[in-house]
Amino acid sequence: MGGDGRTKDLIATVSAISNGLMNEVAKVIIGKQENLRRITIGILSNGNMLIEDFPGLAKTLMANTFASALGCKFKRVQFTPDLLPADIMGTYMYDQQAGEFKLRPGPLFTNVLLADEINRAPAKTQAALIEVMEERQITYDGEEYPMSFPFLVIATMNPIEQEGTYNLPEAQLDRFLFKIKLDYPELHEEEEILQR
Repeated sequence: MGGDGRTKDLIATVSAISNGLMNEVAKVIIGKQENLRRITIGILSNGNMLIEDFPGLAKTLMANTFASALGCKFKRVQFTPDLLPADIMGTYMYDQQAGEFKLRPGPLFTNVLLADEINRAPAKTQAALIEVMEERQITYDGEEYPMSFPFLVIATMNPIEQEGTYNLPEAQLDRFLFKIKLDYPELHEEEEILQR
Protein backbone atom coordinates (compact mmCIF):
# COMPACT_ATOMS: atom_id res chain seq x y z
CA MET A 1 0.00 0.00 0.00
CA GLY A 2 2.88 2.38 0.83
CA GLY A 3 4.34 1.89 -2.66
CA ASP A 4 1.23 3.40 -4.24
CA GLY A 5 1.83 6.70 -2.46
CA ARG A 6 5.46 6.80 -3.56
CA THR A 7 4.43 5.97 -7.12
CA LYS A 8 1.89 8.79 -7.16
CA ASP A 9 4.49 11.18 -5.75
CA LEU A 10 7.00 10.11 -8.41
CA ILE A 11 4.43 10.54 -11.19
CA ALA A 12 3.50 13.99 -9.86
CA THR A 13 7.18 14.98 -9.71
CA VAL A 14 7.90 13.80 -13.27
CA SER A 15 4.76 15.54 -14.49
CA ALA A 16 5.76 18.82 -12.81
CA ILE A 17 9.30 18.64 -14.21
CA SER A 18 8.01 17.81 -17.71
CA ASN A 19 5.51 20.66 -17.66
CA GLY A 20 8.21 23.02 -16.38
CA LEU A 21 10.52 21.94 -19.20
CA MET A 22 7.84 22.43 -21.87
CA ASN A 23 6.88 25.82 -20.41
CA GLU A 24 10.52 26.93 -20.48
CA VAL A 25 10.92 25.88 -24.13
CA ALA A 26 7.54 27.49 -24.99
CA LYS A 27 9.03 30.87 -23.99
CA VAL A 28 11.16 30.60 -27.15
CA ILE A 29 9.16 28.30 -29.44
CA ILE A 30 5.72 29.66 -30.35
CA GLY A 31 2.92 27.09 -30.65
CA LYS A 32 3.88 23.49 -31.44
CA GLN A 33 2.64 22.24 -28.02
CA GLU A 34 2.11 18.70 -29.29
CA ASN A 35 5.63 18.60 -30.73
CA LEU A 36 7.07 19.96 -27.46
CA ARG A 37 5.21 17.18 -25.63
CA ARG A 38 6.58 14.51 -27.98
CA ILE A 39 10.16 15.74 -27.62
CA THR A 40 9.76 15.83 -23.82
CA ILE A 41 8.51 12.22 -23.90
CA GLY A 42 11.50 11.32 -26.08
CA ILE A 43 13.86 12.92 -23.56
CA LEU A 44 12.22 11.09 -20.64
CA SER A 45 12.46 7.83 -22.62
CA ASN A 46 16.11 8.49 -23.56
CA GLY A 47 15.04 8.16 -27.18
CA ASN A 48 16.25 9.83 -30.35
CA MET A 49 13.98 11.95 -32.49
CA LEU A 50 13.76 12.71 -36.20
CA ILE A 51 12.18 16.00 -37.29
CA GLU A 52 11.21 16.09 -40.94
CA ASP A 53 10.21 19.38 -42.49
CA PHE A 54 11.27 22.26 -44.67
CA PRO A 55 14.21 24.53 -43.70
CA GLY A 56 13.47 27.61 -41.59
CA LEU A 57 10.86 26.18 -39.21
CA ALA A 58 12.99 26.53 -36.02
CA LYS A 59 14.15 22.91 -35.80
CA THR A 60 17.65 23.95 -34.69
CA LEU A 61 16.28 26.52 -32.27
CA MET A 62 13.98 23.92 -30.74
CA ALA A 63 16.81 21.42 -30.16
CA ASN A 64 19.12 24.08 -28.73
CA THR A 65 16.38 25.44 -26.45
CA PHE A 66 15.62 21.98 -25.05
CA ALA A 67 19.34 21.43 -24.36
CA SER A 68 19.60 24.82 -22.61
CA ALA A 69 16.47 24.19 -20.54
CA LEU A 70 17.92 20.83 -19.45
CA GLY A 71 21.33 22.34 -18.64
CA CYS A 72 23.00 19.95 -21.11
CA LYS A 73 25.87 20.35 -23.54
CA PHE A 74 24.63 20.94 -27.08
CA LYS A 75 26.43 20.50 -30.38
CA ARG A 76 25.23 20.80 -33.94
CA VAL A 77 26.60 19.03 -36.99
CA GLN A 78 25.58 20.12 -40.47
CA PHE A 79 25.40 16.94 -42.50
CA THR A 80 26.76 17.43 -46.02
CA PRO A 81 27.59 15.05 -48.90
CA ASP A 82 31.33 15.19 -48.03
CA LEU A 83 30.98 14.56 -44.26
CA LEU A 84 33.06 11.58 -43.09
CA PRO A 85 32.45 9.37 -40.01
CA ALA A 86 35.65 10.74 -38.39
CA ASP A 87 34.23 14.25 -38.71
CA ILE A 88 31.50 13.40 -36.21
CA MET A 89 33.20 10.69 -34.12
CA GLY A 90 36.66 12.22 -33.78
CA THR A 91 40.07 10.89 -34.66
CA TYR A 92 43.46 10.09 -33.19
CA MET A 93 45.96 12.93 -33.46
CA TYR A 94 49.67 12.76 -32.65
CA ASP A 95 50.59 14.71 -29.50
CA GLN A 96 54.26 15.70 -29.89
CA GLN A 97 54.69 16.65 -26.22
CA ALA A 98 53.36 13.32 -24.97
CA GLY A 99 54.91 11.39 -27.87
CA GLU A 100 51.72 9.41 -28.50
CA PHE A 101 48.45 9.44 -30.38
CA LYS A 102 45.50 10.82 -28.42
CA LEU A 103 41.83 10.83 -29.24
CA ARG A 104 40.52 14.19 -30.33
CA PRO A 105 36.79 13.75 -29.69
CA GLY A 106 34.29 14.81 -32.31
CA PRO A 107 30.94 16.50 -31.78
CA LEU A 108 29.27 13.21 -30.81
CA PHE A 109 30.79 13.66 -27.35
CA THR A 110 27.95 15.79 -26.01
CA ASN A 111 24.55 15.39 -24.34
CA VAL A 112 22.25 16.67 -27.07
CA LEU A 113 23.40 16.41 -30.67
CA LEU A 114 21.53 18.09 -33.49
CA ALA A 115 22.24 16.12 -36.66
CA ASP A 116 21.06 18.75 -39.11
CA GLU A 117 19.83 17.48 -42.48
CA ILE A 118 20.93 13.91 -41.80
CA ASN A 119 19.63 12.75 -45.17
CA ARG A 120 22.19 14.88 -47.04
CA ALA A 121 25.15 12.81 -45.75
CA PRO A 122 26.48 9.64 -47.37
CA ALA A 123 25.34 6.27 -46.05
CA LYS A 124 28.67 5.54 -44.30
CA THR A 125 28.38 8.67 -42.11
CA GLN A 126 24.69 8.03 -41.42
CA ALA A 127 25.55 4.48 -40.35
CA ALA A 128 28.28 5.71 -37.97
CA LEU A 129 25.80 8.00 -36.24
CA ILE A 130 23.10 5.33 -36.09
CA GLU A 131 25.58 2.88 -34.53
CA VAL A 132 26.46 5.35 -31.77
CA MET A 133 22.76 6.06 -31.19
CA GLU A 134 22.12 2.36 -30.68
CA GLU A 135 25.20 1.36 -28.66
CA ARG A 136 25.73 4.67 -26.78
CA GLN A 137 29.48 4.30 -27.28
CA ILE A 138 32.24 4.72 -29.85
CA THR A 139 34.96 2.14 -30.40
CA TYR A 140 38.42 3.21 -31.61
CA ASP A 141 41.16 0.61 -32.05
CA GLY A 142 39.36 -1.77 -29.72
CA GLU A 143 38.93 0.81 -26.95
CA GLU A 144 35.39 1.81 -25.99
CA TYR A 145 34.42 5.40 -25.20
CA PRO A 146 30.94 5.64 -23.65
CA MET A 147 28.72 8.60 -24.48
CA SER A 148 27.83 11.09 -21.78
CA PHE A 149 24.52 10.61 -19.99
CA PRO A 150 22.09 11.77 -21.10
CA PHE A 151 22.89 11.34 -24.76
CA LEU A 152 20.27 11.87 -27.40
CA VAL A 153 20.17 12.81 -31.02
CA ILE A 154 17.65 15.15 -32.53
CA ALA A 155 18.06 14.74 -36.27
CA THR A 156 16.45 16.89 -38.92
CA MET A 157 15.60 15.65 -42.36
CA ASN A 158 14.60 17.62 -45.42
CA PRO A 159 11.69 16.31 -47.46
CA ILE A 160 13.01 13.67 -49.82
CA GLU A 161 11.82 15.55 -52.90
CA GLN A 162 14.41 18.27 -52.23
CA GLU A 163 17.58 18.09 -54.30
CA GLY A 164 20.66 16.43 -52.78
CA THR A 165 18.90 14.18 -50.28
CA TYR A 166 19.19 10.45 -49.71
CA ASN A 167 16.55 8.12 -48.28
CA LEU A 168 17.23 6.82 -44.80
CA PRO A 169 16.90 3.01 -44.83
CA GLU A 170 14.19 1.46 -42.66
CA ALA A 171 16.91 -0.11 -40.47
CA GLN A 172 18.10 3.40 -39.62
CA LEU A 173 14.66 4.91 -39.19
CA ASP A 174 13.81 2.42 -36.43
CA ARG A 175 16.55 3.93 -34.23
CA PHE A 176 14.34 6.99 -33.77
CA LEU A 177 11.61 6.94 -31.14
CA PHE A 178 9.58 9.62 -32.93
CA LYS A 179 9.38 11.08 -36.40
CA ILE A 180 7.95 14.58 -35.98
CA LYS A 181 6.59 16.98 -38.59
CA LEU A 182 6.57 20.62 -37.47
CA ASP A 183 4.48 22.28 -40.20
CA TYR A 184 4.20 26.01 -40.68
CA PRO A 185 2.89 28.13 -37.79
CA GLU A 186 -0.71 29.35 -37.68
CA LEU A 187 -1.36 32.98 -38.64
CA HIS A 188 -1.74 34.15 -35.02
CA GLU A 189 1.50 32.32 -34.14
CA GLU A 190 3.33 34.05 -37.01
CA GLU A 191 2.09 37.40 -35.70
CA GLU A 192 3.41 36.57 -32.22
CA ILE A 193 6.77 35.50 -33.68
CA LEU A 194 7.03 38.82 -35.52
CA GLN A 195 6.09 40.76 -32.38
CA ARG A 196 8.81 39.05 -30.39
